[in-house]
Amino acid sequence: MVRINAQPVGIDSFLDDDDTFSSVFNALFIIIPIIIVGMIVLIIVLAVLNTRRLRSKGISPLATEAEIVADAVRGSAAQRSSAQPAARPAQTIEARLAEIEQLHATGKITSAERDAARASVLGTL
Repeated sequence: MVRINAQPVGIDSFLDDDDTFSSVFNALFIIIPIIIVGMIVLIIVLAVLNTRRLRSKGISPLATEAEIVADAVRGSAAQRSSAQPAARPAQTIEARLAEIEQLHATGKITSAERDAARASVLGTL
């Protein structure tokens, strides 16, 4: 006759086995601190890289997001104002009519365009 010695399988049998429990506990006791230290190192590396990137662009790493946005808006407004061409100084009517005649004489505008431009200039009186 064959006799099978069956022991119950469950948490009790796992806890009864001191070697298995202690080896799992020891493994977790080693792995978890390694993961925590790795995360801390990753955070420090990312902070250093971000600081270097900001400083290379001339931005203080301690500046708030609102300060950075305000500086960007001021900078883009300054670029827009400097990009606009300077307004032509106001010419006298005689100078504007002479310019129209010169454009017509050189063939850059047609007679119809000359007449329309003259009417426009004379209409501003």
